[in-house]
Amino acid sequence: MASKTTRFLAELKGNVDAWYGGRIDYAAFGERQRATWDAIHGAGVAIEERVLRALREQLPSAKRAF
Repeated sequence: MASKTTRFLAELKGNVDAWYGGRIDYAAFGERQRATWDAIHGAGVAIEERVLRALREQLPSAKRAF
């Protein structure tokens, strides 16, 4: 299960890197992201939860503004 999660995270990152690197256009980026998320959803709830948890852990921590 961990290897699938790692593979999906690498695909998502690769799609973003390709977009920012100018190697694909916006339409191709959207298609790749949709295909990756469809595969994540198709892999089952446990995999989807692991991918989402890993993505949340990459976000900067929220700081109180007041």
